[in-house]
Amino acid sequence: MMGTAARRSTNILRSALLFALLSACAPLHAQSPSDPLIVPENDLVDLSRNTILLPGDHGPWDGFNGKLDELFFNGVGQVNIVHIGGSHIQADAWTAQLRERIQRVAPGTRAGRGFIFPYNMAGSNNPYWYEPVYTGKWTSLKNTVRADSLPLGLAGYSVTTRDTVTSLRISFRGEQYPGYTFTRATVLHGRDSSFVVNASCQDSDAVITYGTDVLAGRTVFEFSKPQDTLWLRMEQTDTLTQNRFTLNGILLETDDPGVYYHALGVNGAATWSWLRCQELQEELALVKPDLVVFSIGINDAHDPDFCASCYEKNYEKLIAQVRTANPEAAILLVTNSDSFRKRRYPVRSAEEVRDVMMRLAKKHGTGVWDLYGVMGGQSSIRAWQRKGLAKRDLIHFTRQGYTLVGDLMFTAIMKAYGEHVRGTALTEPK
Repeated sequence: MMGTAARRSTNILRSALLFALLSACAPLHAQSPSDPLIVPENDLVDLSRNTILLPGDHGPWDGFNGKLDELFFNGVGQVNIVHIGGSHIQADAWTAQLRERIQRVAPGTRAGRGFIFPYNMAGSNNPYWYEPVYTGKWTSLKNTVRADSLPLGLAGYSVTTRDTVTSLRISFRGEQYPGYTFTRATVLHGRDSSFVVNASCQDSDAVITYGTDVLAGRTVFEFSKPQDTLWLRMEQTDTLTQNRFTLNGILLETDDPGVYYHALGVNGAATWSWLRCQELQEELALVKPDLVVFSIGINDAHDPDFCASCYEKNYEKLIAQVRTANPEAAILLVTNSDSFRKRRYPVRSAEEVRDVMMRLAKKHGTGVWDLYGVMGGQSSIRAWQRKGLAKRDLIHFTRQGYTLVGDLMFTAIMKAYGEHVRGTALTEPK
């Protein structure tokens, strides 16, 4: 049983954290003139709707808040958040802001970068925050191409080479990334033994151990010292069997406490695209998500023949995969941002998407963050574009717009967590 002094100490910590949460959310309301983030006018963002909606069973969300308790109050454990979507997520601007904000809540707890994929090897846009440099000729597959048949997983992409020797170097950059290191790298690859993957580093004193599970399609490297750059070499060892190497993604980790925010986006992806990823459930289980965020719907809704019932069925299948990968994981559904088709026609099915998500939340105990409502509803993207927060295509945001969306979502999550902290503090014995 907790003693009086321990309870008093816990309550002090809770009070301090509540104050920190309020301070962390304050930039949306009052900012320094030197802050580069554009402050929204009252008619641009509906802050009254900036909350996590839990119309059904909130047990999974309580469990997620409990994991945050362990990290924030005791400084132990790792919290894994997986965010799946389309082009909004692939660029890792919205999610980078979320990652940076949530990792700052508990100073000194910064587990690592998490899952990454070298999108430039697939001929697509790579997040600015990490730079893949590679050799060799590579071909790519992605989950939006129905003709592609090779297994895909968390990345929604894969790249394949038939060259006998290739290399890949991944380093980090940007103001958010000084200090990002890893001591473990899991390389997800094709299930064959005709190639081997080796890792190296610049520090001659560092010891690297590794093990390959051919059947699972992964090679795990352990580094005796923290690393900030990953060096890989892929080499063919058997010319009589399968003569290609396929890379599906890389997981960079440490054993340190903190939050991982894994951003998994594919340009143009819809719900059916992610259902084509045969390895999604298995690789989700590898990451052990505590919260899975789905921002899938804008590409579904842009289809002139959008079918709300089909969309709902697809989402139920995705939710089922998460529940199988981790039955205790919380799930957050993010409604579509407002958008136009061909810059002329409002995508009115965004409201149907929101209705579907609310039904799913009530039925399956997920949360909903109503981005569509928060940004102002139908045709609000025009106002965002006039303020420099959305691009001329009236679909995507600018860098400042994605930063604002990240801040808004962070505030909603922390508001929900603050209510949890306040509620548990009131119910604890004094």
